[in-house]
Amino acid sequence: MKKHLVAYLILLGGLKLAAQPVFEHKYDESVNICYLESVGNVYYSMDVINKQCHIYRMDHSLYKSIPIPTPEGYYLSDVQFVTEYLFNDDDLVELVYSYTKYVPTTTSYYYTYETRLINENGTVLLSWPGAGYTNVIETPGSGRKFLVYEYNYSVIPYRTYTHVYNLPASGVNAAQEWKPSMAAPLPYPNPTEEFVHIPVSLPAGAGSGTLELFDLNGTRLMSYPVSGSESHLLLPVRQLAPGTYLYFLQTGNHRTESQKITITP
Repeated sequence: MKKHLVAYLILLGGLKLAAQPVFEHKYDESVNICYLESVGNVYYSMDVINKQCHIYRMDHSLYKSIPIPTPEGYYLSDVQFVTEYLFNDDDLVELVYSYTKYVPTTTSYYYTYETRLINENGTVLLSWPGAGYTNVIETPGSGRKFLVYEYNYSVIPYRTYTHVYNLPASGVNAAQEWKPSMAAPLPYPNPTEEFVHIPVSLPAGAGSGTLELFDLNGTRLMSYPVSGSESHLLLPVRQLAPGTYLYFLQTGNHRTESQKITITP
């Protein structure tokens, strides 16, 4: 009896001492983690209100802030690829960001996008009007490719274009430096009536994932398998009631931020 009691107490003590998440810090912005060769791992944020990207050391002290030029009337929607040597060989930090604008029409509305590549001084290196999603892919034998997807929703049927760039070969730690940040892919067309295209970008080495669709009450409505070989997912939504829905892409322990889909009557 004593042996059983001792064993139970030991087990109980072990359960109490089991490792659990420990709160470390809270940011007032959307934050992700990337790697900079000059600093190491850092947090980076998307400050929508002040139109800046803040970079913090792992002890949460501010390393630097990068201005993000955003035209009046546009909403900052994404920051990607915070890096030092992915796009060029200078010592400045570069990043890619996208912003969007709501455009009403006489009968409906649509969204227009623009994407820019800037350095830490706020200098615009490249700009793509109409582009709302980007990706970096390592191709065996052909180097790294930078893909920029441009959408035109002002015409029916809508048009999609893809800009392809070669990225410079450098000594950067590719496994960490340009790894996708699992930012939320932007859907199109949005708003939509019958279907929506959702760009898919799984982390390096991930063979599959799922796209989870929820209503605003947090109820999961759909779960679609996603293959690592897919670049887009065609999601039928005609069976859903008009309104706003949320989705994210789940891959193992990684999950994108939630993105909205608006379904019209």
